[in-house]
Amino acid sequence: MLAHNLVTISSSIVDALKKHELFPEVLDEFTPQGLLTISYGKDLDVLLGNQLKVKDTQTLPKIQLTLDIGDDELVSTFSALDYFTLVVTDPDAPSRTDKKWSEYCHYIKTNIKLTQSDGAKNSDFLSAQLDLNEGPDYLKYEGPGPPPKTGKHRYCFFLFKQKAEINPPPLTGRPNWGLGKPATGVREWSTKYGLEPIAANFFYAQNETQ
Repeated sequence: MLAHNLVTISSSIVDALKKHELFPEVLDEFTPQGLLTISYGKDLDVLLGNQLKVKDTQTLPKIQLTLDIGDDELVSTFSALDYFTLVVTDPDAPSRTDKKWSEYCHYIKTNIKLTQSDGAKNSDFLSAQLDLNEGPDYLKYEGPGPPPKTGKHRYCFFLFKQKAEINPPPLTGRPNWGLGKPATGVREWSTKYGLEPIAANFFYAQNETQ
């Protein structure tokens, strides 16, 4: 039953990513291998397209990944030696219809190790906290800053599994992920380093002046 529930949730995640056009606008469609739980504080969780206030999202949130360990085939592809990359990107910069700064890169953390959560050892799920304080950030977190009168922006979190430890050169800028071409970003960057997307979540935020 638990495995079935996770499959159902995975389908719901895909449906949300399609509905809000993150598939295929930001990344090609993939099947989530777990749940990415994101919290900016009490009652400030990221819930696949809910709206949060800009002022409440200026510090790096707490993030947890939950895998279904009832799926032996899935579990066998993960180990304590794995590295992961987390990114936050805005495909609506400066607006949904004007892509000159899109995507705007808000955060990149590479070579993340998963730390098993308390009480998870005897569970039917593997819950792991993303240790975002260990080691330097590839690109420090910058909270949402949507310009006035540009409507709602989608702030997208994607977790990737790495094939090995990576040390890419710094981005040349946050707009367009330094690639210099509008409407480009995480797809091109992750492909370059052979990253496999395994989980996603997102929220909306907008400037109070509309």
